[in-house]
Amino acid sequence: MSKPMPLSAMICVLVAVLGQFPCANAQTNAGALLTLDEAIRVAKSNNRDLKISGLDVGKQREALGEARTHLYPRFDTSVLAAQLLAPLDFTINKGQFGTFPGTGPIPGSNTDLHTPARPIAIASVTATQPLTQLLRIHLSIADQRLKVVAAQLFFAQGEQKLTDDVRQSYYQVLQEQIKYESQQSLVKYLEELLQLTERRFSQHAALDADRLDVKAEVAKAAYQLTIIEDKLADSKESLNHLLGRSVRTEFSVEPVAATLPEERELATARANAVEHRPEMKIAENRRRQAELEIKSEKTHYIPDIAIQASYVSPVNINFLPQNIGSVGALFTWQPWDWGEKHHKIREAGLAERQAGLSVEDTREQILLDVDSNFRHLREARAHLAVTEAVRDAETEKLRNQKESYSQRSILLSDLLKQQSSLADAESQYHQAVLAYWSARADFQKTLGEE
Repeated sequence: MSKPMPLSAMICVLVAVLGQFPCANAQTNAGALLTLDEAIRVAKSNNRDLKISGLDVGKQREALGEARTHLYPRFDTSVLAAQLLAPLDFTINKGQFGTFPGTGPIPGSNTDLHTPARPIAIASVTATQPLTQLLRIHLSIADQRLKVVAAQLFFAQGEQKLTDDVRQSYYQVLQEQIKYESQQSLVKYLEELLQLTERRFSQHAALDADRLDVKAEVAKAAYQLTIIEDKLADSKESLNHLLGRSVRTEFSVEPVAATLPEERELATARANAVEHRPEMKIAENRRRQAELEIKSEKTHYIPDIAIQASYVSPVNINFLPQNIGSVGALFTWQPWDWGEKHHKIREAGLAERQAGLSVEDTREQILLDVDSNFRHLREARAHLAVTEAVRDAETEKLRNQKESYSQRSILLSDLLKQQSSLADAESQYHQAVLAYWSARADFQKTLGEE
């Protein structure tokens, strides 16, 4: 009877096989293939938060159109319909309007005027064209244009954040998918190992303890597969939510490309980040808004002058004229406000200083962000090179060990140990690849790239 193979050796063989061929035959029934570029495109088209941000841009544009309407004459129309509760009676005394040599007193005698208790109406139409207020209105329009730009910048910032979130979520799904496929292969091989152990046990070539140990390993692997499957489902649902589609949409992701793009020079990266980051443009936009606020507050020292034309028609009132029209100038000014205008101008000046400091601080924060992520990316790339070199070295060692084993110069346990080392090296390499792409996604975000 041949000596039973220890369970630990069997597991090493299994891990080695999985390490050399991690996903060769493992296929998940996960729907259509979703590429990273397609995921980003779908997210930009369907993401609900991004659509909400886009509606904010539309709202600010409508507000700009509203601000422009203040340049034109304002028409106010009112109609008062009422019921008199008591008659309108009063007397114009004789000579109340004067006494003249040619005509005598006006009126010549006491005159009684009477309007019975009946429905009356007073209709009025007024047209007002601002003049000195036009300067303030133009400043308000310029400020609203800046608000439109700010909404567009916030939309671009949200779009870039969404792109980074999609990249990170996509890589997370990829990592979980690789784990799931590897665990599927592990379960399959453990089941085959269990069948082999049971046959050897029936032939009295293996111990019952070995058979029970393998059976326990199958149960553990199946349990771990369930955990990984649930994590993969959670990751896919999160990505589907970012893409703005049903969380139940099935899909699979493609492996990360083998070729790696070169990093930019740090000086170039800094310049591009300061030029393209929405945060920088938003800070500049706020500074310009603060400047306009100072100019707008200063216009309140100018009196408000407008041309106004009005028409009033009282209906069903006997003693009033039926058509009253007028054209004139409307002058409004508050010469004494107890320093209100002065304080508002000073307040706007302080807000402008704050905005200027915010611009400087935002620039420095961007540079810090770029430098930190550049170093992180450089470290991730270097670590990837290390893991790749270790994997190549372990592969060559395994080839040499196989030759030595074929010549019976080493034991089987030595070969299995080297195969296990290669499996660990392969796992570290794949993790390093994913870590590099995650770091690159963060670096692209710091540059303001989509």
